Amino acid sequence: MTTRTPPLLAVGAAMLWASAAAQSPSAASVKNLSIPAEPLANALNDLAQQSGLQVMFASELVARLKSPEVKGALTATEALQRLLTNTGLRYEFVNPHTITIVGPEPKPTAPDVETKAPPAGSEGAQKPQAVNPNHQTADTAATTGDKPMPRRNFFAQLLGLSAACGAALHGGAACAQDTTAAATAAETTTLDTVIVTARKRDESLAQVPVSITAFTSQTLENYNIQSFDDYATKTPNISFAYGGGPTGIADARTIAIRGITGQNLFGTAGATGFYIDDTPVPGSVDPRVLDIDNIEVLKGPQGTLYGESSLGGNVRLVTKKPNLTEDSIGYMLEAGATSGGGSPDEGASVIGNIVLSPDVLALRVVAFGNHDAGYLTRTFPNPPQGGTIGDIATLPFEAVPRTSVGNQGADTSYGGSLAFLLKVTDDLEGRLRVMYQNTEDHGFPATFAPLPFPNEAHSPPYSEYIPQYTVNRDFNVQPDAFDRWALPSLDVTYKGNGFNAVSSTSYFYRHTHDLEDSSYGTQQFFYYYNYGANAVPNQPYTWDGEHYHSQITEEARISFDPVHNLSGTAGVFLSHSNVRFFIPNTYAQGLSAATGWPNDLIWTQNNPATQDDRSIFGELYYKFFERFNLTVGARRYWLKQTTDYTANGFINLGPTPSSPQENHEQGVDPKAGLSYQATDALMAYASATKGFRAGGAQANFPACTLPGLPLSDIEHIKSDTLWSYEGGLKWQVPQSGLLITGAGFHINWDNVQQQVALPCGFYLQLNGGSASINGGEVELAGHLTRELEVRLGVGYESTEIVNPGALSHAGVTAGTPLPDVPDWTATLGAVYTRALTQALDGFVSADYSYTGNSISLLNGGTTSDGHGLYGSRAPYSLANLRMGVRHEKQELSLNFHNLGNAKPNLGDIGYVGYSQFEPGYQVPIPQVATLQPFTVMIQYKNNF
Repeated sequence: MTTRTPPLLAVGAAMLWASAAAQSPSAASVKNLSIPAEPLANALNDLAQQSGLQVMFASELVARLKSPEVKGALTATEALQRLLTNTGLRYEFVNPHTITIVGPEPKPTAPDVETKAPPAGSEGAQKPQAVNPNHQTADTAATTGDKPMPRRNFFAQLLGLSAACGAALHGGAACAQDTTAAATAAETTTLDTVIVTARKRDESLAQVPVSITAFTSQTLENYNIQSFDDYATKTPNISFAYGGGPTGIADARTIAIRGITGQNLFGTAGATGFYIDDTPVPGSVDPRVLDIDNIEVLKGPQGTLYGESSLGGNVRLVTKKPNLTEDSIGYMLEAGATSGGGSPDEGASVIGNIVLSPDVLALRVVAFGNHDAGYLTRTFPNPPQGGTIGDIATLPFEAVPRTSVGNQGADTSYGGSLAFLLKVTDDLEGRLRVMYQNTEDHGFPATFAPLPFPNEAHSPPYSEYIPQYTVNRDFNVQPDAFDRWALPSLDVTYKGNGFNAVSSTSYFYRHTHDLEDSSYGTQQFFYYYNYGANAVPNQPYTWDGEHYHSQITEEARISFDPVHNLSGTAGVFLSHSNVRFFIPNTYAQGLSAATGWPNDLIWTQNNPATQDDRSIFGELYYKFFERFNLTVGARRYWLKQTTDYTANGFINLGPTPSSPQENHEQGVDPKAGLSYQATDALMAYASATKGFRAGGAQANFPACTLPGLPLSDIEHIKSDTLWSYEGGLKWQVPQSGLLITGAGFHINWDNVQQQVALPCGFYLQLNGGSASINGGEVELAGHLTRELEVRLGVGYESTEIVNPGALSHAGVTAGTPLPDVPDWTATLGAVYTRALTQALDGFVSADYSYTGNSISLLNGGTTSDGHGLYGSRAPYSLANLRMGVRHEKQELSLNFHNLGNAKPNLGDIGYVGYSQFEPGYQVPIPQVATLQPFTVMIQYKNNF
């Protein structure tokens, strides 16, 4: 059966051929192309303009797709192959000067229709590229009635489109078709390409031989991700805890990837790197997830490109840049309630983009405010109890009338950013940005989790300690905390012919404050350490911990495109940090009268420290035998740290004079990897990587020591290093939007840095001997159908301290698991979207996460035989649900957080003052962080 060619087709074909005859460029011509990473539609337009060819495509076919950067002396076909990588699209020639973009070749469902061969000299139809993990292949048969529509009809519509484009197709142009019919005729419907910058260049997630969990901006919106807890619990083999770092709550969170955990007392050298764009910041910072382009969790050592503290991996927040072409504004309002909350939950945010000069200068403004209800209750005796420290043996535990104060742990935060983007030339641009955030806690979001008493467990089964939502105190003292930080930065990018040069300069400033009620613990310390202060009146003791951190960083790097199959990145990194921990004067009223001490000062201390980091780094990527890629890299670093410690007061038995300490280190971190692209959809890789974390100088506290521990082990903390061996697979499921990844790893960790708490309340960072970690993770992400998107991840890690080294002085024994590391983590999520009417879409998203049990070395506790006192943190599950409707750019949703009302134990935080103990001063009462209970929020969004 034959089909008459519609008149529009004939006219369109004639115009195309006439237009082509007047053109001299062809697909074989080599052009100097410069196409940035941008939406695919824009990239195709740039290709048409720079090559002089005609490029036609249906706008729905390329909608929301991104393309990688393409630069250099290339033919149009070479450029197209790069632009269409991982899109599932291909190109075909209408004539030697006109190209159409089409979907993959469909599976035959009807007798093949004979098609015209491509013109001589062209490359013809290309083999379909593998579909990206977020790509969706629709029904390949665009139907008319019950029969598949012949592919020729699609070309007829594209050729007919050329008549509508008319004379626009001259001198190189791209024309997009917006009709629904053409979109339906396209064999494939595609979604976002996941572009990551893990190797400091734009690459497809599916082609980077590194284990990465990525959250696109759409994923962040789908699951209503707003904070670190939201995305960390949805990532396999990442865990977090409070404790093991600075004391207090404001900057106490530590992050572990693949079991590599720990942080120094200043909070500057963690086991996991944390980045906002190109700026390293402490891992305890929790930037509001707002106006974020994507979040990347890189697993395994990343020291080659990211330096020290990326020992186990790093977390990267990539922010959105100002848009130079389009003004926009969007806002969000939300309100709700928390189970047991003492105040309403509420929040608002606004994002605005203002084009000050089209294609040259734009401003982007982000602002937010948020309040989360407090859910803990603080009690105190009413009337206050009298007596003296001599009564402390029974006083804290007597049953007396108490007054309750709720809304403890309420969190109020606000902040935002201001960013300018200036495009000086087509190749040179700069972004100046300032970020600021302030978070205030009305009472610590931490509570007591008593251990079963007595507790002598130092081997499995460890005793579980479970958070209680009521905190019994001795006096009416209101604790509080805040975390304030600012980050101005300047990024300059130059895109040359085949290379990119980037300079990133930033200044980070942070001030955290913890006002802690340590009345019970301080009185117990006086009593049990026999300070002769038993006649001091019973009174409240508030300890104020102030952390200051300033850091200036500069990174300059250059990345070059393949030259004879060799590409790479090289750069320099400079950083200078100043940190200070300060406890202002703390007094005991009546101390002088009761003891004869010259004054009532019991404690003050000051700990300044600095760190200088100078590094050069580079990675090279070499492609050979078409399907193999070799990666080699190294980082050469020079580190210098200084610290000092002064203290004074009755507990310190007088002043401790200044005694500066200094530490120097240098070394090389190498990396090697090999990947094999077995098919267009399947990649296998293996790597061996060394990671390191800076050591440092540390002050000694002579009044509180561990027997047999050498002074050198206290004052000079060595860098800990590891070797990680990893093998993995990445598979793009054919004719599907799914990406499945898997990796297995073995890690040898030497000079393990861990924090220990002494019974006197002092904290030390010590080097252990060695530890071993084995594990793996499997992840799946993408669309099962057009309407249904899923995420699945499972992680496992088995950890063991092989040689405790100096940690043995704190009761750590060989064979003990690493503290605060769960063996299993898992997550499952799904998003279902469906059209309810022509103008209204409905959606439902749900996610579940599981974190296995782990152990903690409790602050200040030891068993009767001298072993470290461990507690078990029980496994916990979190479930969230979101449902709503969307009309154009408006959205209304109902959000349910922590559906099971889980009360997880997130770790034993370090006291600024002194821990509270059970009677007899043998077993501490851990103070642990936890998560907000069941919360319901209604949320409205609108964009203009």
